[in-house]
Amino acid sequence: MKHSLSKLMVLAAALCLLLGACSSPAESGTAAFDPETATQAVLDSGAFSVELTELDAAMLYDFSGYGLDDSTLTASKAYSASGFAEQVSVTVWKDEASAQAAVDMFKTYLEDMAATYKDYAPAEVPKLEGAVLEQRGTSVLLAVANDADAVKTAVEGLK
Repeated sequence: MKHSLSKLMVLAAALCLLLGACSSPAESGTAAFDPETATQAVLDSGAFSVELTELDAAMLYDFSGYGLDDSTLTASKAYSASGFAEQVSVTVWKDEASAQAAVDMFKTYLEDMAATYKDYAPAEVPKLEGAVLEQRGTSVLLAVANDADAVKTAVEGLK
């Protein structure tokens, strides 16, 4: 009886592992952002008060200047407005640790930008303070917009 119970427990544990391995990241809410789809959804949300232009994310953020190894960036899509804080980007990194490092870098970037805009264009500072920054798996979405709630709604729709 004791031997049969052990076998049953081993089978139950194996079944749990198998079912866990088969679940998709989208079901758990952790599916990585697709750069094209996510940036377009945010752009289409009406969150921005100015027109944004596509830029190279590495140029926009100067990852290496913030101590981030930009060779770990595998894909990106970024839009920004010249002279304004408004922007949206999705960056995809080689692993979750690199993505977390990017989140930390973006937090510093936002603080730096707020300090710069404080004297240059103070109306932009609340946009930076209300930025939407979210990591999903190996991807990171950053949006600085006039309407952060519209961004959040668009991002929720991507789950």
